[in-house]
Amino acid sequence: MQLHKTQKEIVESSARFKVVRAGRRSGKSSVCIEIMLFEAMKEKGKNIFYVSPTQKQSRSIIWEALKSRLAGIGKLNESRLEAEVPTAGGGTSHIYLSGFEAKENFRGLKAHLIVFDELDTMPNFFIGWQEIFRPALTDTGGGAIFIGTPKKENPNLRRLENQVETVTDWAGFHFATSSNPHIPATELVKAEKELDFETYKQEYLAEYVENAGALFGFDSLVDVFTNTVVKTDSKYLIVDIADDGSDKTIFSFWEGLEEYRVESFARLNTESIVDKIREYAAQDRIPFSHIAVDAIGVGAGVASSSMLDGIVGYKSSFGAIKTDDDIIKLPNVGYLPNAQALISDYRNLRSQCLFTLAGLVNNHKIASKVGGEHKDKIIEELSTYQDASKGDGKRMATLKQDVKTSIGRSPDDSDTWIMRMYFTIKERMLPQQSEQNIHMINSMKDQFNRNKSHFSERSSR
Repeated sequence: MQLHKTQKEIVESSARFKVVRAGRRSGKSSVCIEIMLFEAMKEKGKNIFYVSPTQKQSRSIIWEALKSRLAGIGKLNESRLEAEVPTAGGGTSHIYLSGFEAKENFRGLKAHLIVFDELDTMPNFFIGWQEIFRPALTDTGGGAIFIGTPKKENPNLRRLENQVETVTDWAGFHFATSSNPHIPATELVKAEKELDFETYKQEYLAEYVENAGALFGFDSLVDVFTNTVVKTDSKYLIVDIADDGSDKTIFSFWEGLEEYRVESFARLNTESIVDKIREYAAQDRIPFSHIAVDAIGVGAGVASSSMLDGIVGYKSSFGAIKTDDDIIKLPNVGYLPNAQALISDYRNLRSQCLFTLAGLVNNHKIASKVGGEHKDKIIEELSTYQDASKGDGKRMATLKQDVKTSIGRSPDDSDTWIMRMYFTIKERMLPQQSEQNIHMINSMKDQFNRNKSHFSERSSR
């Protein structure tokens, strides 16, 4: 196969990990086929994985082209999308096509090369990469190619390009559709005229398009985990409890606006959660008034426990708290230096907390010292939130259920960050609170007193 200039650069690079950001029809899939076949045939016993978002996509993107390139050489399994190919010096190697949706099937396997295609449409990519696919390359010293056209909703490529800038065995490549000499120039001119600018820029130029409606700037989210902020003596503990108590309960520890530790436990019941909170409060010297618990489902029993008098029972549906200034400015919006602060109203407490958190993140005033899976989840979850205001004067963020649908799981890790904002907002209450705020706070107290009474009655039976 005759490779064009940029394809040759990818093939000739000695980097172990290659990040390829390319426009549509630019030849990214065809160069993947050449690399996979070369790697598979140069030595026997190689395992090559090709992974797109779904197995159906893998079949439609590359299977027929792979068969055509093999031209009858080797053995093909149509149902499993596997190819056994002959190698130099005798022997065979295998090429496996699959979908990221079936990532658990790769756990414990060994690979010599993994190609990820359409990377920016893979939810939870970094969790799967770190837990399953990266370990598959450890014994073999194999490499990986990450390839796709950028998508603003799920910027996996953009995150990986940060690796290129800091790690020596990573390389990055960027080429537009026009790099492919087989695409007529007239078609590109036609597409540029017919498509809106952002679509053309993203799909044909393979450039990043900022999501104007996003609450959180992507680069600012990544920076949270290297930010340095002024610490305070105030410590906080935020507890997110799964709705039915069967999933993980997350304990997030804060010193001022810096998260310094996270603990998570599976299948804790109400009594165990209460014990953990008391233990952590004593161990880290956190006052009960600085502890917030998600008071939904099992959390309601925790928040109303007589063993935890003074903690905050947080409910996202509570009304917003009136404050003395506007504590959020959106990214991608120009503001005059002397713009006067305004009082904003919000749909509910959760939206207020999200806008508050976005302001701190985008202005590099919040930090976390926790990495790994927690970091990946936070970035993926928060980057999904949009300004979903409906023009009625009340600012609203994306509903939690919509985020859950988008990323394929509940955004539990970022829920602790959202709840942490309750204490930040509380500090900014107007000196003379409105009757509405007083009524809300009294309602909260009444509700939890009732919950406490019911909890006591059940415990005595």
